[in-house]
Amino acid sequence: MEYNYYAEQRYMYAGYIEARILTVQEAEALGYEDGYVKHCEDHKIYVDGFNTEASARHHLESLEDCHIIV
Repeated sequence: MEYNYYAEQRYMYAGYIEARILTVQEAEALGYEDGYVKHCEDHKIYVDGFNTEASARHHLESLEDCHIIV
């Protein structure tokens, strides 16, 4: 895997974002990689890779109506 952390962003069709930060091991177990996109029934998943947890968090905090799940 290319990055140490991954931001999983679930764009809910109801109009908000649910997101979480994953370690490289967690992302790999889910089959994620940088640029991963999947369409689901009630949401769309985007995954972006980051070198640090802080940069992933900063990205998620910059999104409008984003709920970061811990």
